[in-house]
Amino acid sequence: MQTMLLEQFYEENKANNSWRWVSDLIKKHKTKDYSLMRKYVDGDQDILYKQEEKGKPNNKIVLNFARKIIDFGTSYIASNPIRFSANEAGTDVEEYVKKLQAVLMANDEESLSYDIIEDGSIDGEVFEYYYFDEDGQICIAEFKADECIAVYDTTVKAKLIAVIRYYTLTDATKNTKTMLVEVYDEQEITYLRQEGSALILDTGREENPALHNITVQIKDQDGKVQQKAVVPWTHYVNRRRKHQQNRDDGMVEGMGDLSDLKHLMDAINKAVTGKVDVQEYFKNPKVLFEDLDLDDLILYDPEGNLITDVEKKKQYLAKMWSTSQILVGGKAVPITWDLQDQHEENTINRLIESILDQTGTPHLRPDQVGTAASGIALKLLFYHADIKAGIKMRQYGKGFRNRIRILTGMLNQKYRMQWDYQAVDVKFAKNMPVNLVEMVEIVTKLVGQLSHEERLALLPFVDDPQASRQKLLDEQVEEAERRMRMLDPDALEDEEPPEDDPPPDGEPTEGVAA
Repeated sequence: MQTMLLEQFYEENKANNSWRWVSDLIKKHKTKDYSLMRKYVDGDQDILYKQEEKGKPNNKIVLNFARKIIDFGTSYIASNPIRFSANEAGTDVEEYVKKLQAVLMANDEESLSYDIIEDGSIDGEVFEYYYFDEDGQICIAEFKADECIAVYDTTVKAKLIAVIRYYTLTDATKNTKTMLVEVYDEQEITYLRQEGSALILDTGREENPALHNITVQIKDQDGKVQQKAVVPWTHYVNRRRKHQQNRDDGMVEGMGDLSDLKHLMDAINKAVTGKVDVQEYFKNPKVLFEDLDLDDLILYDPEGNLITDVEKKKQYLAKMWSTSQILVGGKAVPITWDLQDQHEENTINRLIESILDQTGTPHLRPDQVGTAASGIALKLLFYHADIKAGIKMRQYGKGFRNRIRILTGMLNQKYRMQWDYQAVDVKFAKNMPVNLVEMVEIVTKLVGQLSHEERLALLPFVDDPQASRQKLLDEQVEEAERRMRMLDPDALEDEEPPEDDPPPDGEPTEGVAA
């Protein structure tokens, strides 16, 4: 695509108002099919299009493991709210965290974060955009992978230098469609529209390119602080394709949790559907008529027409036998089928175990957990799930930290402050069943070894250890005051405040003789 560093290539093409490279990236991006795995998650799978064979059952059974895998993988790390808590003390930090939490709450962060992880798990990547609205409020918007392209520099740092968003605008009056493109870099937003096969600047906008004015505060290794312009996007990559790391076009391709499982899911659906078809085909016994001469047998159909064809006589007899309407010949013997389906059953179970093992999805059964599973037993059952969750938390945690970094920069611009985004930690709370009795015993034994807040952080039902610790201290003070009042009601009476201006030296106070 180019022989120079991609960032330099981008700047030179932008300066020359040349956008052919954007068109090339969009054409390449459109070759990706994001709809297939989305359909599988929704239950629209290949087995539903099985062709019917004459005279045979045509069941179409979907065991929707795609939905099960995505739901479990997302809920395991995101159904409990992701914590954005301060790691430093101080009034200034408390004010910063309060402002940050207000922005997150206004943008429904809990639902947004869940959707980010779910959509990224399906598509392999997902995007988040940050902007100031017309009222000056900080807003966050999610965009799916099929309409956005992340462009990284080809240096060792692999810095995000631009995000390209493209979409189609339909003119109902003219019955035409026009592709619109937005290119976001560290300084500006450039708006393009398609004209023929080329992309040109959108002249319908008053300002193009337009400054987005999003900066962040950067602290280097020496502690020096400086403001730096950034691309106001976060690119979440679920899993990076290893063979895509050294692409000269700057594109990074992500892999979804289902990208290599389609054939396995199809095999499960085929195996289960085939077994049900066989059972349905042989559920009614065939009939053997003994000592019966079909040539001499005289039969009439329900309309009174004489049946002369031997095959039609066989069909008619079989039909009437199933409805118990006639019995002809010397003897009618039902023929039953002994279905030896243990092999098929074992194959289905083996396929199901394979897909659950590959995706780290626990297959919990009563015989595995019993009535009171220990914490170690639960951890063993969730061992593969924990491995997968650890990978996902590292990938999405990187994105959430970038979210906090950009939002902090926007807060600093809005309130003219110098808050440091590193004062906030991002913590996941996995939704794994725990033995609370064991957890409490462990925390109790750690008294004297860890601080109170560190012990509280070990308990899965404590969202904010620092706030919980402060609440406990406040309750202890209230309880102490209540007991003192019970012992001596006058002990906590409010004392009269001292006079603002004490009498000059030598002057007697009121009520005291000179």
